[in-house]
Order: sequence, then structure tokens, then C-alpha cells
Amino acid sequence: MTLLQHKLHRSTTVNNNERMLNDQRAQSQHISALFLCRQVPVIGMLETCREVMDIFKSNPELPCIVYCREADRPEGLIMRDDMFRRMTGRFSREIYDHRPATYIADMQPMMADISLPLSKLLHQALNRQESKFYDCVLMTDQNKLLGVLTVQDLLHLSTSLQKEAESKREFILNESISHTLKIEQSLNQVASAAQVTQARSQVIKEWSQSGNEKLEHVSSSYKRLVSSIEQRADSVSQLLQNADHISSMTKQITSLADHSKLLAINASIEAAHAGEHGKGFRIVAGEVQSFAKQIRNLSEDISNLLIQIHRLVTETAEASASSLQDIRSCESAVAEGGHIFVQLEQVAKEVGDSGGQVHDLTEEASALIKQIKGEMEMIDLQDS
Repeated sequence: MTLLQHKLHRSTTVNNNERMLNDQRAQSQHISALFLCRQVPVIGMLETCREVMDIFKSNPELPCIVYCREADRPEGLIMRDDMFRRMTGRFSREIYDHRPATYIADMQPMMADISLPLSKLLHQALNRQESKFYDCVLMTDQNKLLGVLTVQDLLHLSTSLQKEAESKREFILNESISHTLKIEQSLNQVASAAQVTQARSQVIKEWSQSGNEKLEHVSSSYKRLVSSIEQRADSVSQLLQNADHISSMTKQITSLADHSKLLAINASIEAAHAGEHGKGFRIVAGEVQSFAKQIRNLSEDISNLLIQIHRLVTETAEASASSLQDIRSCESAVAEGGHIFVQLEQVAKEVGDSGGQVHDLTEEASALIKQIKGEMEMIDLQDS
């Protein structure tokens, strides 16, 4: 903020949050502006001390007179008190009356440009040496005199600036308290969400464990089923081997039956040659021939049954092999599902742990925010 900002009325657009602060600031600036740039008489090189004294006497409220060699370009300052102290001595009139007023003027007064920030102006003015502390400050604009500021004006400006800083600090403090409340609410929401996440992660973990256990049970059942089918496949293979062996034996039996039939036919022929003596032998040969025929028929029936058994066993073996392949593919899918459940359980655990950490951190941050809010409220109470 500069003196020019105090002097000039500014019309700015502000948001709702700053309107109250700016109203207070504008009021402070208005009070300060009442004491800014007092207009005082300006003298040149020709005015005498007597003439300056007369000006002071005719203007009791006049704090000082400014000396300008050129128009509006100040170079010296004559303070009222200093002038009266010099002119009221025993031989003062004889010494000073006809001398130029510049003889007693301070040719190194404090001058400040209107663009100088108010805080710097006050710092420079209020830190002057004691002998010049109560002297007026000459305010200029590009080296042209605008007016003067008395110590009283400077103190009013300091008070105004202090009030403005206090209003701004109060505004910032209120805004900070408001923001901490919002942060606290957000942290509470985050903590609640983290707590819910942790709880749901625990549920997912339990589901994953349950699903994994069930899949392990299914996997065990699949393994037992595969073992049983493999055993049956071995039995079927053995059955096929036995069927083939029986089939070869029936072929031998058929061959023996055919051979027995030929022998019976030959025996009948020989019995016929023997006449009456071979009659009994011919009866036996007929029975052997009939028995050989029956054996052949039975052998053929057994062969047909063995063919059907072989076909059924082959189909069973093929079905078992296909089922075994399907079961093994399902077993791999079950194993993969179990692995996924294990991963899901691990992820759920990690999410739950992260949720717990987030909850703990938000609790710590919330406690810190509450502490900060309490400290700011204590500051606000102390100020009020």
C-alpha cells in the first residue's frame, strides 16, 4: 500500500469473502486520508524571518512552512516551534528579523515520494534522530510538493495501517479456521472411507479364503476321480488283453473242433468198412462228430460275444480317455482359480493394511488439525 493508494479512491471488484475486510480497509484509509498531505505556505529566497514569523502568528494551526527555490520543488523546511524558539530570544529580532528565512531553514528535511510504500515511509519517519523526530515530512510527486505530514499524521497513518493489518490478520485467521474445519471434515470422511475399505477388504479376504478352501476340496475330488479313471482305464486295458487272449483260445478250440470232426468222419468211414464189427465204433464216431459240431457252435458264439465285448470295452476306453482329458483340463482351471483366490486374498490383505494405514494417518492429521484449530481459536479469543 502506498500513500497514493490512501489518497486516491479506488473502485475494485472483490469477492464475497473479502468484501467485509475491504469495507474495513476502506474506512481505515478514509480516516488516514484526512491527515494526508496538509497544504502549507511556500516561500522563496526573498522572504525574511520576520515575514515568516508573521505568517505563523496569523495561522496558529500552521505546523511549518516550506522553502522552494523553484516552483513546487521543495528544498528546505521551517518548523513552527523552531521558528518561535529562535525569534523569542533577547536579541532575536535584531539578529533574525531582516535575514532571509532560509538562514534558519532545515535544508535537509525528510522528503518522500507519494509512491513510497506506507510501511517504509512510517519506518523512515518514526526512526529519525530525536532532533528531527517531530519535523514534518515533505510529500512529493516526481519532486513536486504535494503537502506535508506531521508526526500526528504519521501516527494516525501507523494506527490505520495497524488496524488494517489487524483486520487482514483476523480475516486470514477466520479463513484459516474455516479451511481447517473443511480439512477436518474431509479427513473424517477419508478416515470413514478407509475404515469401510478395511472392513470390506477383510470380508473379501475371508471370501477368498473360503473360495480357495472349496477349490482345494474340488481339486482333491478331481485328483481322486482322475486316479479312479486311470485305474479303470488300466482295468479296461487288461480286459481287452484278456478278451484278445480268450478270442485266440476260442480259435484254437474251433480248430480242435474242426479237427475232431474230421477225425469222426474218418472214423465213421473206417467203421463202415468194418461192417458189423465197426457198428459200435460208428456210433461213437457219430457222437464225437456231433460233439465237435456243438463245440464249434459254442466257439462261434463265444467269438461273437467277445467281438461285442471288445467293441464295448474299446468304446469305454475311448470315453474314459476323453473324460480323463476333460477332467484334467478342468483340474488345471481349478488350480488356476485357486491361485487367483490366493492372489485375491493377498491383494485384499494389502488393501486392508493400506486402508488401516490411511485411517491411522488421517486420525493423526485430524488430531493435528484440531490442535491447530484450537490454537487459532485461542489466538482469536486473546485478540478479542
